[in-house]
Amino acid sequence: METTVQLQAPDISCGHCVSSVKNRVGALDGVATVDANAETKLIDITFDADKVTLDKIQSELADEGYPATEV
Repeated sequence: METTVQLQAPDISCGHCVSSVKNRVGALDGVATVDANAETKLIDITFDADKVTLDKIQSELADEGYPATEV
């Protein structure tokens, strides 16, 4: 089941942060798209909930240094 969520990640502050988020989350099996924005501090993620959970995505973000909460 394809799901889209928007997360708030206050520690995203630059292009490097955006790249790190896209690379880390985008590498997860089941993640279709990742769009991060340093100005708004928002991450939009579309993923297959049968393959990866939102908790797993948030855990990966936190491990990368960008804890995020659902908007």
